Amino acid sequence: MPKKSAKQPKQPKRVTPEKPVASPLGGISAKNGVLPYAAAAAAYLLLALALYYQLVFLPMTLSAPDSLVPMASSIALDRLRDASGQYPLWQPWTFAGMPTVEAFSYLGGLYYPNLIISRLPLGDIGSQILHLCFAGLGGYALLRSFRLHHAAAFLGGAAFMLNPYMTAMLVHGHGSQLMTAAYMPWVLWGTLRVFHHAKLLDAGMLAILLGFQLQRAHVQIAWYTWLLIGLLALVLLVSAHKTVKDSLKKAVFFAVACVVGIAISAAVYLPASEYAAYSVRGAARGGGAAMEYATMWSMHPMELLTFLVPGLYGFGGVTYWGFMPFTDFPHYAGIVVLLLAFAGFVARRRYPFVLFLGGSTLLALLISFGCFFSPVFDLFYNFAPLFSRFRVPSMVLIVAELNLSLLAGFGLHWLLDAPEKSLRIPLKSLALAAALVIVLILLGGEGFEGFFRSIFPPPPVENFDLAFMVNKVRWEGIRDSVIMSSLFVALVAGLAWPGMRKFLSGAKLAAVIALLAIGDLLLLNAKIVSPPEASLRSPVLVQRQQVETALAPDDVTGFLASQKGPFRIYPVGPLFGENKFALSGIESVGGYHPAKLRNYEEFLQRTENLSSLAALRMLNVRYVVSPAEVQHADLEPVKQGTLRLVSGDVPAWVYRLKAGCPRAWFATTVTGVQSRDDLFAQVLQDGSNCRSVYVDGAEWQGARRFAEGTIQSMQRTAESMTLKVSAPSEAFLVTSEIFYPLRWQAILDGRPAFTLEVNGLIRGVRIPAGEHELTFTYDRSDFDKGRYVSLGAFGVAVVMVAGALVAGRTGGKKDVSEKG
Repeated sequence: MPKKSAKQPKQPKRVTPEKPVASPLGGISAKNGVLPYAAAAAAYLLLALALYYQLVFLPMTLSAPDSLVPMASSIALDRLRDASGQYPLWQPWTFAGMPTVEAFSYLGGLYYPNLIISRLPLGDIGSQILHLCFAGLGGYALLRSFRLHHAAAFLGGAAFMLNPYMTAMLVHGHGSQLMTAAYMPWVLWGTLRVFHHAKLLDAGMLAILLGFQLQRAHVQIAWYTWLLIGLLALVLLVSAHKTVKDSLKKAVFFAVACVVGIAISAAVYLPASEYAAYSVRGAARGGGAAMEYATMWSMHPMELLTFLVPGLYGFGGVTYWGFMPFTDFPHYAGIVVLLLAFAGFVARRRYPFVLFLGGSTLLALLISFGCFFSPVFDLFYNFAPLFSRFRVPSMVLIVAELNLSLLAGFGLHWLLDAPEKSLRIPLKSLALAAALVIVLILLGGEGFEGFFRSIFPPPPVENFDLAFMVNKVRWEGIRDSVIMSSLFVALVAGLAWPGMRKFLSGAKLAAVIALLAIGDLLLLNAKIVSPPEASLRSPVLVQRQQVETALAPDDVTGFLASQKGPFRIYPVGPLFGENKFALSGIESVGGYHPAKLRNYEEFLQRTENLSSLAALRMLNVRYVVSPAEVQHADLEPVKQGTLRLVSGDVPAWVYRLKAGCPRAWFATTVTGVQSRDDLFAQVLQDGSNCRSVYVDGAEWQGARRFAEGTIQSMQRTAESMTLKVSAPSEAFLVTSEIFYPLRWQAILDGRPAFTLEVNGLIRGVRIPAGEHELTFTYDRSDFDKGRYVSLGAFGVAVVMVAGALVAGRTGGKKDVSEKG
């Protein structure tokens, strides 16, 4: 008998991943099981909690202005909604009054998922974290529909939810951007299903996803999503074309989903579409100034190197020295993610979906260049609907971040199945290159530092020592980023080396590389959430108690809220953008909102931000609130106290403006002026005469005299004003309320009355002799119509999904009975 050979050491079993397919099979199904998706969702939640643990488990909250400024307005609008019993469409506290829904503010109640989310003890931060996990799960479902390995699919979702753009959105108060972007992978998933199955069920699901994304109402992010699915639809129609009938059927289902999705969001977009003509955002197109405004945040091609080396152009704040006006974070994709994405694209470039990801990434990069590479941007600016109203070309990089994350999933899957011989040279080259970079940066540090210091622009600080420190931090950021990126490259190359397959194979290797990619992103994101002291960047988190204290009434707001009668305040200088006054019901001519009325924006520019006393009087300003003492004969000091803000207590002086105009009065002289320049020249004469007003000469010829009328009573709500007046002969009533003829309608004795724009901003109505009742009401008809359309369209989408499920189940039972 032959001798038994010596026992060979047991070789680790290599796990071969499922072979990816060129067309998706549909994500969650009975075959795939729900458990992997539940596990992935739980893991994404753990990642989010680890990154934002201070916001979840510690008494911390966000201090970014874009987070706190809307908070005060939202609380005030919540109170108004409770008191009035209807959804607020006009708020009187900011910029002397402006729309809410039409200007894309206070939209939470129109976002259908909020009907459930708002009842959970999550708060605004919890809701955003929930959407982050939803974004990650969307990436996972999308990649699993191609039968990618679970670890590869998980990495794709994690890389998207953890990309620095998403983190910056959350911590800097851009929740609508984050939550709108969270739908992007899901919308791609739904589009793939429609073109693969061409069933009513898939069309209904896609319609709901599109509708919910549009309801979150960040138009620019949603626009990029629709650009993506439009391109994907074309790719799928061409690549999977069988017959004209088949392609037509798919196109019809896709079109139905898009139409129903748009209809689901009608409550937001029906009124907002008409507001565009009156908004500063609607005036963006046309002229060099408009193009300059639209391209302010263009991404210079050189700055794309931050995708590899995050600290190359500083890390935001005072250290940033790139080509945009300012930025708070680097556009970093993750070095491991980039390597895997490149491998995934090269290895699977014959797949239509992978080609789509590569092509749309290139298009997104070209659009992001804005004014630095104008041909592509100009094409979209001049011909693409709505595109000219956007002002941040670099925002399109969210498309690149998503695509690179998905491609990284394909890359990791390929790596697990790649022949070992094909990996030797690339991995050896990567490891040697990474080692060489680390050695060079360590040995030639002084030389590199001198070179970069020579090209750094002067820091935006006046102190020489501080400028030296800023440049020191800039250089250290570059050095540390290069070393860290190189280390991650070396680690990936080492782990994927064929010799390591004896210890790490299949699922283990995939998990370790995925963890490296996630760790790389988490390290950078942690610096965005909690900037180190040495970074010279301001903290973005503060104690929750500090915010609650700042939003509570103080002696200044308490004094102003106790004053009787309708009046407005003028916050001076740095207080102008403060929205806290709304919490005490104090109407301000200042505030903050990016989509204010166009005529108000013009008035601010013409008056140099309301620096004219004549302008303040016209706007019914009774009190001026200043962070410093003011000496002026027309300003009477009435209060000195402390204004509590999140940034700290601010000393405030309150002055009464003498001889101000009331909220409503009768003008005795009305003069038509031919040009806007002449009109504002007349309006801004520094005087206290409210009785002489000016209107557009196209509607009014010369100067006319009117009788002195009497205002017997005035009743006001947020969306109405009723005045009982009398006049001995024809009179002209002026109300210090913003002229917005689209919505504010005048009714005189039960009949519509014509409203004129007075002094370039406010309203005027001619009053016949005698006693009359004049009512201004805010027209809610389009909003109400939009809500009915939204609800009806959502019902249609639910019926499409439910009907298809019931039909499918019935058909399945019938098949079984027939076989039996």
